[in-house]
Amino acid sequence: MMAETMQTVLSVLAFAVLFSFIVLTVQFNSLKLPLIILGSIPFCLAGLVFIMLGSGLPLGATVIIGVLVVVAATINDGVLLLTFAKELERQQDLIVTDSIVEAARIRLRPRVMTTVTTLTGLVPLALAIEQGGEMLQPMAVGAIGGLAMEIFVALWLMPCL
Repeated sequence: MMAETMQTVLSVLAFAVLFSFIVLTVQFNSLKLPLIILGSIPFCLAGLVFIMLGSGLPLGATVIIGVLVVVAATINDGVLLLTFAKELERQQDLIVTDSIVEAARIRLRPRVMTTVTTLTGLVPLALAIEQGGEMLQPMAVGAIGGLAMEIFVALWLMPCL
């Protein structure tokens, strides 16, 4: 039953990524930018997997929620960064590389602030302090690892790509 559920969830996740690609392609009127955004998801998920293996927690059904949090944050940050870079390029007549570097510099503080507050909110769940916290602990730990890696992906890897 668990294998069947995992297969269903993976199918839904693949469909969501495909749908996101289509929406981003229409929004940016480009294939390159959505590929950069969606291509950075595996790097963020590597942070999730690394912390899960390091903590020894099981990869259960609740970790899927953590995966969705990380994927949504990655796509959101990529869209914000690249949209802001395109806006800077148009408004200030900058070349592409300068606009991306400037957008990443300007977006650094808001990105770090929102991620740190999310990570702080997940810490009590990750510590499993309350009764029944063991069930959500893998989700919180996985999300913490993925979001910590997502800061570096959104502000370093995406601009480089």
